[in-house]
Amino acid sequence: MLPDAPLVVDLQGAKMRLGRFAERDVHVGERVVFALDAKEAHAVPLPHGELFAQSRAGETLSVDDDRLRFRVVSGGHERIEAEALVTGRLRPRKGVNLIEHPVVLDDLTPADLDAIIALSGISGVAWAFSFMVDGHEAEWVRRRLPGAEVVGKIERREAVAQIDAIASRCDALWLCRGDLGAQLGMADLARCVAAIDPQRLSRPILMAGQVIEHLTHHPEPTRSEVCHLFDLIARGYAGIVLSDETAIGIDPVQAVHIASSLMGAATSLVSPRAD
Repeated sequence: MLPDAPLVVDLQGAKMRLGRFAERDVHVGERVVFALDAKEAHAVPLPHGELFAQSRAGETLSVDDDRLRFRVVSGGHERIEAEALVTGRLRPRKGVNLIEHPVVLDDLTPADLDAIIALSGISGVAWAFSFMVDGHEAEWVRRRLPGAEVVGKIERREAVAQIDAIASRCDALWLCRGDLGAQLGMADLARCVAAIDPQRLSRPILMAGQVIEHLTHHPEPTRSEVCHLFDLIARGYAGIVLSDETAIGIDPVQAVHIASSLMGAATSLVSPRAD
């Protein structure tokens, strides 16, 4: 079954984000410093010590769903100097990860643990865990909250290969095309999505990432997006997850209403899934 919680808390797991700073343009070849200490002058704050510890010169930082890439020139436990590989806008609180290999965790991060402690007294909460490897991470949550409902987010190459194991250990899955596409590239992402059969999985799976992204800046979705959403439901996806449409969109409430209406229409036209 899908978690029926009215609130799903998105735990970062190995999903890392830049800190807060004044957004700016970066240009190909420009050197940018990422620092654990947000007070370092002109540096981009990156409050994730595990990334500094596991990155090496020559590796690639992917930022903002791969809209920006930086080649690590030098680094240490608190500071990375990197060269911009593309020109673009560097914005605060955007996701960042290493292209060549995942950042490995051995338990909940302090930020995720703080979130669990803060919300542990609220009933009806489910927990979405970012950048799962094989689903064992669900036990990190249930160790603190016995019986907790956990959503496994499929965002890395390793998770695709272990999707059955993740399904067996979680209550539902989200296929997150943003970070997954940043790691795989466009063509391999398309092949990966095409190869996943939602009806074969032991748990419901929802599609995330630019499903109706046109709503971020416009009052209506595109025809292509509507057709795509209907195709997703026909294939067996249990629903969709909105991101930019509601996080930074011009009208988040309207985006939810439109998504709900489209989901209802799509579901009514598709035969119930046979168990």
